[in-house]
Amino acid sequence: MENQMKALVLSAPNTVSIKDMPIPPYASKEILIRTKAATICTSDIIDMRHNPFNIPMPLVMGHEGAGIVVAVGEDVTDIQVGDEVAAHPVMPCYACVSCKRGLTHLCDDMEHLGFNRTGVFAEYFVSRPDCVRKKPAAMSFATASLMEPVCVCLEGLRRGNLRQGSRVLILGDGPFGVMSAKLAFSYKPKQVILSGCHDYRLGQAAPAETINLTKTPDIADRIMALTGGEGIDSAILCVSSPEAMDTAVEVLRSRGTVSVFSAISDKTPVDLFKVHVKELTIAGACNDENFMDEAMVLLEDPALNMGSIITHEMPFEQWEKAFHQAENGKDSGLKVSMVF
Repeated sequence: MENQMKALVLSAPNTVSIKDMPIPPYASKEILIRTKAATICTSDIIDMRHNPFNIPMPLVMGHEGAGIVVAVGEDVTDIQVGDEVAAHPVMPCYACVSCKRGLTHLCDDMEHLGFNRTGVFAEYFVSRPDCVRKKPAAMSFATASLMEPVCVCLEGLRRGNLRQGSRVLILGDGPFGVMSAKLAFSYKPKQVILSGCHDYRLGQAAPAETINLTKTPDIADRIMALTGGEGIDSAILCVSSPEAMDTAVEVLRSRGTVSVFSAISDKTPVDLFKVHVKELTIAGACNDENFMDEAMVLLEDPALNMGSIITHEMPFEQWEKAFHQAENGKDSGLKVSMVF
């Protein structure tokens, strides 16, 4: 096996290029994966443009990936060379206070692909056996790369207290909003409503009912009309918008829950009087509580058709075109996967 690889490196804000670099070493309890598909996340674009988490640079980007195991450490027993796997980027330490409380997804000392470890926008990346799942033979690598996005959407839905027979509002028609709308149907809700600004993306969430904000004078009135005046049980905030948060609080009915899936960086006014009199719950949703097995089952479910979230596959060498589509193609696509 060669000892060099091509990788997409973020060396400064808005400065990204393909570089030749050594294949990353793997430890005795780690595995080396040859990348077959690496999918662009909205957070990759945000990191590239603004670096809000102060990621140390230079760094190989990317955290949504799938590939073939090409080498394993001497202490690895449950993964073999040749296994086709999907990777989860979060690697908990299992030793910190949060991990010992059972909150490994909120690990105080976590490692994360594309953050403080070499990411998946490269021909090879290193992971751990506990952070991958084997890919079904019939599933494409691009679809398998959605394992972690599905996991975090499940966290958002569960933190939103989604229940069978409930009414669900997804605010935001980005890839995670559409994924959340699709996944919400696995809970057998009474109603799923998705709001957003792009007819193309709203159309990808069928059979969810949709509201185009650019064509709706009063979003709250429209939601109340769609629910027969009952309001919403669970609202999932999938857009970084104070106005969307305000809408959620407005249309939630008593004892409803809003799940803050998309963070709002600035301090956000919230109508605490409504929170008080309706006894609302506001819950954060960050990473996921090890939903990898469930995610792989849902990715295989033909009724959910989660693979349709990947609207574009492009060769890794065309990364600039791939990023342009992911960032600007809101009227023509959802997720873009770079294939190797």
